[in-house]
Amino acid sequence: MPFFSIAEVVPKVAAEAAVRMDEETFHLFYERTARPLRGYLIRMLNDSAAADDLLQESYLRLLKARLPLAAGDEHLKNYLFRIATNLVKGQKARRLETALPEDVVNTGAESSDGDVTRLLAGLKPTQRELLWLAYVERFSHVEIARMLSLKPQSIRPLLSRARHALAESLRRGGFGDAK
Repeated sequence: MPFFSIAEVVPKVAAEAAVRMDEETFHLFYERTARPLRGYLIRMLNDSAAADDLLQESYLRLLKARLPLAAGDEHLKNYLFRIATNLVKGQKARRLETALPEDVVNTGAESSDGDVTRLLAGLKPTQRELLWLAYVERFSHVEIARMLSLKPQSIRPLLSRARHALAESLRRGGFGDAK
């Protein structure tokens, strides 16, 4: 995964952002957050090239926001994921249908990762987002609600529906009696 220095990513705002986040702080934050954020974006978009573009755009917007470092690392991470979620929604609005990655639509036997990608692609985008944020990134219901612009009390039932949809998808995909 390529690393972008502040000066490469945001030449115009690098000097301003350095006041709040110096390059070393950015490197450390990037190292902790880039991999999970990229994984989230790939699962949401089913397109690694688009995910890489939105990954870079997410960091750019985070730096432009000039949030105070006193807000804390978790707050910055939550804000970064919210930016990414909004970018994904915008991306999906621009293209009506998401295609599966080429490595999933192959003629041979699919890998288990390909199976997971195919099964997740069968879910509604919001269901994929909810499952990923809750069970992979382990965000709280309140954090997820903020990221997806939903009410916190709606996350629990939405997650329940998403789990049931995934279980049904697993059953249809031949994974036995998934519950």
